[in-house]
Amino acid sequence: MKTDTPTKIDWSWMGRYLAVILVALVLATAIGSMELFAKTTIISGKLSAAHLVRFLGYGMALAAFWMLGRRSTIALQQHGGRWSFLQHLILPVVTLIVVAAAYSVVLLLLKPMMDASLNNIYNWVFVIAIIACAVWVVMAVLGQSASLTAAFTSATEQLGTTGSSKSCPACGASCGEAEKFCKQCGKELGSLSQG
Repeated sequence: MKTDTPTKIDWSWMGRYLAVILVALVLATAIGSMELFAKTTIISGKLSAAHLVRFLGYGMALAAFWMLGRRSTIALQQHGGRWSFLQHLILPVVTLIVVAAAYSVVLLLLKPMMDASLNNIYNWVFVIAIIACAVWVVMAVLGQSASLTAAFTSATEQLGTTGSSKSCPACGASCGEAEKFCKQCGKELGSLSQG
């Protein structure tokens, strides 16, 4: 007999993401600080190979961190348990951290090629993006971000559970076939689908 308990969740995959993040950060820092990379330049000497290596390494670490947040959200959506209340908060917080850190990472590559007006436009793009992410976090805290979280996780859920989802008749949320209760409204799915 299958039981839905939080102890059944296998979090071993998390180690792979953490390893990728750590290796990317260490390699970007180590290789980016080598004299060879610092002296080798392109674009009229404005952009060094060190900047490029740091951009790639830090960018990969940020992408892996975001994917870790997304996969954690999906795991909580599928398994529930006592930590299920975090399922709509993890991805907004991770996205805010990634967008805020991406400002400096992308600037490694673009700053040598920007003048003052382009730099101002770049700053405003990130100001707007960070504010939008902060609003998402606030919405998640207030319990109003389920649709945004679902939009970012639905593609992965559909790939992993093709043909094994159903809609809650009460609220219309997409739920897994094995789920007994709706993750959105909490209604029992078995009795709703029969009645």
